[in-house]
Amino acid sequence: MRPTTGLRSGAGVARIPMTGINRVRKRLASGEVREYHFAWRGKGAPLFWRSDSGIGIGSAEYVAAWKAAIPAKPMAAQGKFRELILGYLGGPEFNGLAARTRADIEASIRHPKNGIDTEFGAAPIPAFNDPRIRREVLDWRDRIGGKVGDTRVDHLQAIVGWAHDRGRLTANHLLRIKAVYKANRAEIFWTSDEIAAFEAGAPHAVARILIAATETGLRPGDLLLLERAHIHPTPKGRRIVLWTRKRGRLVSIPVTDRMGALIDATPEGRERILVNQGGEPYRHENYLGDAVSAWRDRLKMRRELRLYDARGTAATRLLEAGADLREIATAMGWSVAHASQVIERYVALHPGMTDALGAKLAAVVARA
Repeated sequence: MRPTTGLRSGAGVARIPMTGINRVRKRLASGEVREYHFAWRGKGAPLFWRSDSGIGIGSAEYVAAWKAAIPAKPMAAQGKFRELILGYLGGPEFNGLAARTRADIEASIRHPKNGIDTEFGAAPIPAFNDPRIRREVLDWRDRIGGKVGDTRVDHLQAIVGWAHDRGRLTANHLLRIKAVYKANRAEIFWTSDEIAAFEAGAPHAVARILIAATETGLRPGDLLLLERAHIHPTPKGRRIVLWTRKRGRLVSIPVTDRMGALIDATPEGRERILVNQGGEPYRHENYLGDAVSAWRDRLKMRRELRLYDARGTAATRLLEAGADLREIATAMGWSVAHASQVIERYVALHPGMTDALGAKLAAVVARA
């Protein structure tokens, strides 16, 4: 049921539908459950209410905060770039994307401060046929900055490309814009000692998250939904087969002994492999990363470690098991080039790998 609230005016009480609100509950370290309300789902959605604010849900203050957080009422779309935005959102290219990707694009479009619609929605369509639009877009990206700025440009390029392909624009001046944000976390991985320390110090339900991540290399969004149905027998063991949420790629991951033990320890009748300490499925993938980060800090471990870094750790385990780059790329849902980059950095930085290579060289010298 859509929430509504009554606002009293001279004409009486008006019922205003409040749709699209994203309600998120989070359990704090103290055990207290706190609720947060965001104006919509997706990255960039503004927080407008929290349960410890003292403001009642549905009160005039609550509604005023919501109205201030949502974007201004859209202007007429006809003849404006907003018309192309709406056309793209209604087309098969957009609706064929993964749900997570669609949510990210919608957040880029709707952001009230520097979203695509806020910045360009009211511009006349012919403005995007003018070569000068490229400079305007680059200036907009630079004002936003960082990875967010690059992502907004990526999403704007998709809209402009769609419009150009359909003849709605006579030119595409946003081709080949290079990203300015560069971050490489390939050198960050969980060592065996760190994994063991985390497992020893964190609650069992939280330790299972890190174990599953480092043994499978699955992203949090895929770990969230991992079920018994994804586990299939093979002639010599078991494997995990699923379509990844982010890239929509089919991955086939061998079930290691350690992952097998985790699966076998899952109570009979429970479909989800990972659940919270109360035995309930996690409601959002972010909760998995938050739980790992919270206990990482409690255990005074390196702050740069994140759950996502377990993917690189899992890839290096495959390397140590003798898998080649193509096998690693297939299991991780990566390109061979990215798998090569991760492995190259691991070999350079991991002391155990360096020692192993040194031992091999020493053996060669001894035989000479």
